[in-house]
Amino acid sequence: MLVTFWGTRGSIAKAGPSTLRYGGNTSCVEVRSDDGTLVVIDCGTGAHGLGESLLADTAGTDLEGHLLISHTHWDHIQGLPFFGPLFEPTHTWHVYGPRGLSSSISETLAGQMQYSYFPLTLEQLEAEVDYHDLVEGTLQIGDITVRTRYLNHPALTLGYRLEADGASLVYASDHEPHSRVLTAGGDVASSHHDDAHAEFLAGADLLIHDAQYRAHEYEDKAGWGHSTAEYVVDVARHAGVRQVALFHHDPSRTDDQVDDLVASAKAHAERAGYDGALFAAAEGTTIEIRGSNNTTAPAATRSAVAGAALDDHRASVLIAVLDPDVADLLQRAAEAEGVDVTVDADPESALRVIEQQRPSLILLEGGSDGDDVLRLSSAIRALDPPYGGEVGLVAVADHVGATGGAMTDWLVWPASIGYIRTKMRAWLLRQACRWQNAPLPPDEEQRLRSLRDTGILDTEPESRFDRYTIAASRAFDVPVALISLVDAGRQWFKSRVGLDAVESPRDMAFCAHAILDDEVLQVSDALEDPRFADNPLVVDDPRVRFYAGVPLKLADGTRAGTLCVIDFRPRVLDDGQLAELERMAAEVAAELEA
Repeated sequence: MLVTFWGTRGSIAKAGPSTLRYGGNTSCVEVRSDDGTLVVIDCGTGAHGLGESLLADTAGTDLEGHLLISHTHWDHIQGLPFFGPLFEPTHTWHVYGPRGLSSSISETLAGQMQYSYFPLTLEQLEAEVDYHDLVEGTLQIGDITVRTRYLNHPALTLGYRLEADGASLVYASDHEPHSRVLTAGGDVASSHHDDAHAEFLAGADLLIHDAQYRAHEYEDKAGWGHSTAEYVVDVARHAGVRQVALFHHDPSRTDDQVDDLVASAKAHAERAGYDGALFAAAEGTTIEIRGSNNTTAPAATRSAVAGAALDDHRASVLIAVLDPDVADLLQRAAEAEGVDVTVDADPESALRVIEQQRPSLILLEGGSDGDDVLRLSSAIRALDPPYGGEVGLVAVADHVGATGGAMTDWLVWPASIGYIRTKMRAWLLRQACRWQNAPLPPDEEQRLRSLRDTGILDTEPESRFDRYTIAASRAFDVPVALISLVDAGRQWFKSRVGLDAVESPRDMAFCAHAILDDEVLQVSDALEDPRFADNPLVVDDPRVRFYAGVPLKLADGTRAGTLCVIDFRPRVLDDGQLAELERMAAEVAAELEA
């Protein structure tokens, strides 16, 4: 991948003689894959120069590009009305960004182009522009796999991990350490949330990370949503990152002062034992990144594209916190987000309210005495499935404690109302998406070895397999029949009837659920199943409604994939049909090892 910096400054553009070397434009990064896929990350004032360059290169010809917005603070979107390609009729642009609880990314971006602020509206863009609302998860842009994760910032902000050509790039601008103890450096693993942040960065070939402050500057900036260079070094070391571009330079920092920040960061890196490359992002610089042997992507997740269920989702929050001041601030944050709120600090009556109202999110007291919260959280998790196992449980405490794994997350106190609103929005958006990523089977490593030992992956079609999918399509009167092999990050189709695609991401795969058990998995109506209702294969083309899949069990007991049948209408196979599908699957499994 080729990575070019068009804007590296944070908060506000700062042009002048003191910012010539590192640049004065705000955040904008261009990424190109070897296959030519164009991705622009953030649209600060640096987007103006990028747009001029793209128009000069294309000269009226067709161009398709993808714009990833991390969040809609002014310094990350100010270049949008001045991005020339959006006014080019021969261009097609896909704009992605985090959706709110009640607003889409297009509605938010339209705000800055109202008549009071700009002479043109969003509707007057001449290019073909499609908008895509994102939550946490995974999406595919051309040959680039993009993973998203919420960062720690006063506005709902997504970090982006791009993987292509065997290389990985992580863009994590506008992120503040979860544990303020780590701003001067320290063990990232000591903080649950910072350790999770490092997991998102794991093995990246290039990390572009917010490093607006030095440690001694942070105290006056706490809660503003930005990192220190010392923290970035430590999280990069913990994550095994190959090289780091310090980014989002403070507007008051001159080029010479950026040099001083880099020197200080390198001294800290030497003390901390980080031996990766470390430099400050400079406007106009292009970096080529190639894959490394230590690149380890995070586990596959649900789709990052917000499902249709969010459009009609009405969120509700129950607050079961004893401290009245804390409860009041939580209530005001929830009401500011436009969600229904119930406050009940008594564990017994709170449980009755939960049983009756089924709130989307529950905030529990998580003080030094964790017995009460442990009992209540256990009682909630034991409620009728699927609600009890899926509802968001957040403990409010002055530190992350132990609750037997029942908690979805922790809100470490004290916290500002802006921070609470952002976290609450992220929790509610996660809960609103009815789509579950299948867990990895306990024997995943052995399963993948056995699958690859068959030598079947990525081979040409063969009649010895095609005869089974053709027979299954006819026998069960279904439009789609597949022999799907579940690889590490994908499902690949050795044989397919009624489907053009040769593979799809594993996080979308019904078959990833089917290989968790020896029994046939039958989903009579995917829209009614919380595991699949918001899956892109259900809400978008091909609009799957029915699925039945039998695991392909190899001689060593591992499950390589499935023989599955799919329909676009709800239905049910009877016992005789299921037995026939199982018989055919056993023969396919034998063929895999023939």
